[in-house]
Amino acid sequence: MQVPDLKMSEKEKKILDAAIAVISEKGFSAASTSEIARQAGVAEGTIFRYFKTKKDILRGILIHLGNVIAEPLVVYGLKKILYQDGREDLRAGIKLVLKDRMAIIDAVFPMLRIVITEAMYHEDIRQILYDKIISRAVEVFEEYHLEMVEKGLMKKEIDAVVAGRSILANLVLFFVYRNLFGPMIQLDDYDRELDQVIDAIMHGIAIPAVGDKK
Repeated sequence: MQVPDLKMSEKEKKILDAAIAVISEKGFSAASTSEIARQAGVAEGTIFRYFKTKKDILRGILIHLGNVIAEPLVVYGLKKILYQDGREDLRAGIKLVLKDRMAIIDAVFPMLRIVITEAMYHEDIRQILYDKIISRAVEVFEEYHLEMVEKGLMKKEIDAVVAGRSILANLVLFFVYRNLFGPMIQLDDYDRELDQVIDAIMHGIAIPAVGDKK
């Protein structure tokens, strides 16, 4: 199926917006095309003119997410931050990346939550997610890692993918912690917490033993 791209019609956009709202509330399995049609203000048959199955709607959401953030934000946006003036300040660069990625996650979270949830059950969705977003971000970070190693600012012993995954994991956990448990616990200043996350990424949490050169 030819899933929607940035040139999708207004009706396709309405259907996807409605699907995001309904699936976010009920989950993919419980959401029905009739509910999506009501939310979009179209006949149920109209949905099947654009999407042959309900799973094709899910693919449409994923492709739309990829079009929204993959090239303009994941690739171009990441390069713009990492390769701006003053990039020799590794700590400042990581902080800018984390803050920027957090803003993106906030903006597209309804779509992202659906895609990540359903990717656990659909291999083809996982593949598209990897090809459109994950692999592109990895490529950019590998280039950056190589440059930072050459400048003596990053350890060459640590694989670029491992380093990038560590930063991403901290970002995701920080986001989940803030959004799920914020109302229940005392949260300090956002910048202060982010600084502590970056300290943990860059220096770990253990005090090096005497004579340890690492």
